[in-house]
Amino acid sequence: MNAPFLYDYLIKLQHYLSWQTEKMIKLEKKIAKLENELMNIRKLPQTTIEKIEYKFDQLKVETLEGTLNIGLTPNGAETIEDFAVSPEKVIIPQPQPILFRNIQTKVNDYLTNECKDILKNIEERYSQRLDDTYRQFILQDIGRQVDERIRFYIQQKINNGQMPASGSSKEIEDEIGEKVKRDIEQSIELFIKHLPKEG
Repeated sequence: MNAPFLYDYLIKLQHYLSWQTEKMIKLEKKIAKLENELMNIRKLPQTTIEKIEYKFDQLKVETLEGTLNIGLTPNGAETIEDFAVSPEKVIIPQPQPILFRNIQTKVNDYLTNECKDILKNIEERYSQRLDDTYRQFILQDIGRQVDERIRFYIQQKINNGQMPASGSSKEIEDEIGEKVKRDIEQSIELFIKHLPKEG
Protein backbone atom coordinates (compact mmCIF):
# COMPACT_ATOMS: atom_id res chain seq x y z
CA MET A 1 0.00 0.00 0.00
CA ASN A 2 1.41 3.38 -0.96
CA ALA A 3 1.32 6.29 1.47
CA PRO A 4 -1.10 8.67 -0.42
CA PHE A 5 -3.66 5.91 -0.85
CA LEU A 6 -3.41 4.97 2.83
CA TYR A 7 -3.70 8.62 3.86
CA ASP A 8 -6.86 9.09 1.73
CA TYR A 9 -8.34 5.89 3.12
CA LEU A 10 -7.72 7.01 6.74
CA ILE A 11 -9.28 10.42 6.09
CA LYS A 12 -12.40 8.79 4.56
CA LEU A 13 -12.56 6.38 7.46
CA GLN A 14 -12.31 9.27 9.94
CA HIS A 15 -15.14 11.13 8.14
CA TYR A 16 -17.29 8.01 8.12
CA LEU A 17 -16.70 7.39 11.85
CA SER A 18 -17.43 11.02 12.56
CA TRP A 19 -20.70 10.81 10.62
CA GLN A 20 -21.69 7.60 12.43
CA THR A 21 -20.92 9.17 15.80
CA GLU A 22 -23.13 12.18 15.02
CA LYS A 23 -25.91 9.86 13.84
CA MET A 24 -25.69 7.78 17.03
CA ILE A 25 -25.80 10.91 19.21
CA LYS A 26 -28.95 12.11 17.38
CA LEU A 27 -30.58 8.68 17.74
CA GLU A 28 -29.71 8.54 21.46
CA LYS A 29 -31.30 11.98 21.94
CA LYS A 30 -34.44 10.83 20.12
CA ILE A 31 -34.63 7.68 22.24
CA ALA A 32 -34.21 9.72 25.42
CA LYS A 33 -36.97 12.11 24.29
CA LEU A 34 -39.32 9.20 23.47
CA GLU A 35 -38.61 7.55 26.83
CA ASN A 36 -39.37 10.86 28.53
CA GLU A 37 -42.68 11.21 26.65
CA LEU A 38 -43.59 7.61 27.50
CA MET A 39 -42.93 8.25 31.20
CA ASN A 40 -45.14 11.35 31.05
CA ILE A 41 -47.93 9.39 29.35
CA ARG A 42 -47.69 6.65 31.99
CA LYS A 43 -48.07 9.30 34.72
CA LEU A 44 -51.38 10.52 33.27
CA PRO A 45 -54.53 9.17 34.96
CA GLN A 46 -56.03 6.28 33.04
CA THR A 47 -59.69 5.48 32.55
CA THR A 48 -60.76 1.86 32.57
CA ILE A 49 -64.12 1.06 31.03
CA GLU A 50 -65.62 -2.08 32.40
CA LYS A 51 -67.86 -4.34 30.36
CA ILE A 52 -71.30 -2.75 29.87
CA GLU A 53 -74.28 -5.05 29.81
CA TYR A 54 -77.82 -4.03 28.98
CA LYS A 55 -80.74 -5.96 30.42
CA PHE A 56 -83.63 -5.25 28.08
CA ASP A 57 -86.00 -7.50 30.01
CA GLN A 58 -85.88 -4.88 32.80
CA LEU A 59 -86.64 -1.98 30.47
CA LYS A 60 -89.93 -0.25 31.17
CA VAL A 61 -91.24 2.39 28.76
CA GLU A 62 -93.76 4.79 30.32
CA THR A 63 -93.75 7.65 27.81
CA LEU A 64 -92.51 7.96 24.25
CA GLU A 65 -90.81 11.28 23.51
CA GLY A 66 -88.03 12.52 21.27
CA THR A 67 -86.63 10.73 18.25
CA LEU A 68 -86.54 6.97 18.01
CA ASN A 69 -83.39 6.18 16.02
CA ILE A 70 -84.40 2.97 14.37
CA GLY A 71 -82.19 3.61 11.37
CA LEU A 72 -82.53 2.28 7.87
CA THR A 73 -80.26 -0.64 7.22
CA PRO A 74 -78.38 -0.85 3.93
CA ASN A 75 -76.72 -4.26 3.51
CA GLY A 76 -78.07 -5.72 6.77
CA ALA A 77 -76.27 -3.47 9.26
CA GLU A 78 -76.65 -4.54 12.87
CA THR A 79 -75.83 -1.41 14.90
CA ILE A 80 -77.13 2.15 14.96
CA GLU A 81 -73.65 3.42 13.97
CA ASP A 82 -73.88 1.34 10.77
CA PHE A 83 -76.91 3.38 9.70
CA ALA A 84 -75.06 6.70 9.78
CA VAL A 85 -74.57 8.50 6.50
CA SER A 86 -71.90 11.18 6.77
CA PRO A 87 -73.29 14.57 5.69
CA GLU A 88 -70.27 15.44 3.54
CA LYS A 89 -70.89 12.37 1.38
CA VAL A 90 -74.58 13.13 0.90
CA ILE A 91 -75.03 15.92 -1.60
CA ILE A 92 -78.48 16.77 -2.91
CA PRO A 93 -77.98 16.29 -6.63
CA GLN A 94 -79.17 19.44 -8.38
CA PRO A 95 -79.92 17.91 -11.81
CA GLN A 96 -82.14 15.20 -10.25
CA PRO A 97 -84.91 17.00 -8.30
CA ILE A 98 -87.59 15.23 -10.37
CA LEU A 99 -86.00 11.85 -9.66
CA PHE A 100 -85.81 12.64 -5.93
CA ARG A 101 -89.45 13.82 -5.75
CA ASN A 102 -90.76 10.80 -7.68
CA ILE A 103 -88.94 8.35 -5.38
CA GLN A 104 -90.01 10.34 -2.31
CA THR A 105 -93.67 10.18 -3.41
CA LYS A 106 -93.52 6.40 -3.96
CA VAL A 107 -91.83 5.74 -0.62
CA ASN A 108 -94.22 8.03 1.28
CA ASP A 109 -97.18 6.24 -0.34
CA TYR A 110 -95.64 2.95 0.73
CA LEU A 111 -95.21 4.22 4.32
CA THR A 112 -98.79 5.49 4.44
CA ASN A 113 -100.57 2.57 2.76
CA GLU A 114 -98.55 -0.64 3.17
CA CYS A 115 -96.24 -0.28 6.17
CA LYS A 116 -98.90 -0.69 8.86
CA ASP A 117 -99.70 -4.20 7.59
CA ILE A 118 -96.00 -5.04 7.24
CA LEU A 119 -95.40 -3.81 10.80
CA LYS A 120 -98.28 -5.97 12.11
CA ASN A 121 -96.92 -9.04 10.26
CA ILE A 122 -93.46 -8.52 11.75
CA GLU A 123 -95.04 -8.11 15.22
CA GLU A 124 -96.80 -11.46 14.81
CA ARG A 125 -93.62 -13.12 13.58
CA TYR A 126 -91.75 -12.04 16.74
CA SER A 127 -94.73 -12.45 19.12
CA GLN A 128 -94.92 -8.74 19.88
CA ARG A 129 -98.04 -6.63 20.26
CA LEU A 130 -97.74 -2.86 19.80
CA ASP A 131 -100.54 -0.36 20.13
CA ASP A 132 -101.47 2.02 17.29
CA THR A 133 -99.72 4.99 18.92
CA TYR A 134 -96.42 3.11 19.08
CA ARG A 135 -96.83 1.91 15.48
CA GLN A 136 -97.50 5.48 14.35
CA PHE A 137 -94.44 6.67 16.29
CA ILE A 138 -92.19 4.11 14.57
CA LEU A 139 -93.51 4.95 11.09
CA GLN A 140 -93.20 8.71 11.66
CA ASP A 141 -89.61 8.31 12.82
CA ILE A 142 -88.75 6.23 9.76
CA GLY A 143 -90.53 8.81 7.59
CA ARG A 144 -88.16 11.50 8.88
CA GLN A 145 -85.16 9.42 7.76
CA VAL A 146 -86.43 8.53 4.27
CA ASP A 147 -85.21 11.67 2.43
CA GLU A 148 -81.65 11.17 3.64
CA ARG A 149 -81.76 7.55 2.50
CA ILE A 150 -83.03 8.50 -0.98
CA ARG A 151 -80.26 11.11 -1.31
CA PHE A 152 -77.73 8.48 -0.24
CA TYR A 153 -78.79 6.08 -3.00
CA ILE A 154 -78.97 8.84 -5.64
CA GLN A 155 -75.45 9.99 -4.66
CA GLN A 156 -74.28 6.37 -4.88
CA LYS A 157 -75.61 6.21 -8.46
CA ILE A 158 -73.89 9.52 -9.30
CA ASN A 159 -70.59 8.33 -7.83
CA ASN A 160 -70.81 5.11 -9.85
CA GLY A 161 -71.61 7.05 -13.04
CA GLN A 162 -75.00 5.35 -13.40
CA MET A 163 -77.23 8.43 -13.63
CA PRO A 164 -79.03 9.16 -16.90
CA ALA A 165 -78.37 12.43 -18.73
CA SER A 166 -82.02 13.50 -18.37
CA GLY A 167 -83.63 14.48 -15.06
CA SER A 168 -85.28 11.15 -14.26
CA SER A 169 -85.40 7.49 -15.22
CA LYS A 170 -88.21 5.06 -14.39
CA GLU A 171 -85.76 2.18 -13.96
CA ILE A 172 -83.58 4.09 -11.47
CA GLU A 173 -86.67 5.41 -9.65
CA ASP A 174 -87.96 1.87 -9.18
CA GLU A 175 -84.56 0.49 -8.14
CA ILE A 176 -83.89 3.17 -5.51
CA GLY A 177 -87.53 3.07 -4.32
CA GLU A 178 -87.26 -0.70 -3.78
CA LYS A 179 -83.95 -0.34 -1.92
CA VAL A 180 -85.44 2.24 0.46
CA LYS A 181 -88.55 0.06 0.99
CA ARG A 182 -86.32 -2.92 1.74
CA ASP A 183 -84.32 -0.77 4.19
CA ILE A 184 -87.56 0.25 5.92
CA GLU A 185 -88.71 -3.37 6.31
CA GLN A 186 -85.30 -4.46 7.61
CA SER A 187 -85.28 -1.56 10.09
CA ILE A 188 -88.72 -2.43 11.40
CA GLU A 189 -87.78 -6.10 11.70
CA LEU A 190 -84.52 -5.31 13.48
CA PHE A 191 -86.31 -2.98 15.91
CA ILE A 192 -89.16 -5.41 16.69
CA LYS A 193 -86.74 -8.32 17.00
CA HIS A 194 -84.81 -6.53 19.75
CA LEU A 195 -87.82 -5.37 21.77
CA PRO A 196 -88.10 -7.11 25.17
CA LYS A 197 -90.82 -9.77 25.27
CA GLU A 198 -93.85 -9.03 27.42
CA GLY A 199 -94.41 -11.09 30.53
